[in-house]
Amino acid sequence: MEWATKRKIIFISTALAIVAVIGALIYSLKFYEIPTCMDGKQNQGEEDVDCGGPCVVVCSNQIAQPIVLWQRAFESTPGVYNAVAYIENPNSGLGVQEATYRFTLYDEKNIFITERVGKTFIAPNERFAVFEARFNVGERVPKQAFFKFVSFSPWMKISGEKPPLNVRGEQVSDSTSKPRVDAVIENLQLVPIKGIHVTAIVYDSEDNAIASSATVIDAIAAQSSYDLVFTWIRPFRVPPVRVEIIPRINPFVAPAP
Repeated sequence: MEWATKRKIIFISTALAIVAVIGALIYSLKFYEIPTCMDGKQNQGEEDVDCGGPCVVVCSNQIAQPIVLWQRAFESTPGVYNAVAYIENPNSGLGVQEATYRFTLYDEKNIFITERVGKTFIAPNERFAVFEARFNVGERVPKQAFFKFVSFSPWMKISGEKPPLNVRGEQVSDSTSKPRVDAVIENLQLVPIKGIHVTAIVYDSEDNAIASSATVIDAIAAQSSYDLVFTWIRPFRVPPVRVEIIPRINPFVAPAP
């Protein structure tokens, strides 16, 4: 083969190779999608579609469902009840930004009285209380309260520890007239903490819950404390023995600057 012909073949082959590379690049830029945890595909080492592996969302087979330890209704005023459920999240490092739940109240004949749907968050590996106030039941008397989670937003991996809060000085007074619970909650860290949900539960000598109340603290400044006060307008039905104060902080909300 003459050298001119060889050179022409080399030139054409090189040109075709360059065109192929450019075509492949254009195709990849136009049609190739970088794998993400929201592309509806099981890729990039995911354990299922868009969960597990590098994704913050956890696959359903890795989740233990929250445990409802007990649920009760307490009379607040005549015809008005509060309800509380005591729950444990056994999942270490896993939480839920939004969990929808339902409280349902029944009378002594197991006849439906009323219900309410609400939402809360779930932090990793915590025992917490869900409190709902002011169920208007009229002349009917709730004897049973049932709590059930209806749905969850995706369970997610949460890193880091919850901000250090310390509760001290729990004290019950005036239990036979207008009961009152006092306590002090302390922010032990060097930055403010905002949006603290606090539930108080009062127990009798057999460790049965006899009353409950809740509040939200807007913020506690760094290395400072806040005086908690919970009151009831009716006497407790039995003498109180201990108080449990449960503070909660939403791990999905950005901390205060």
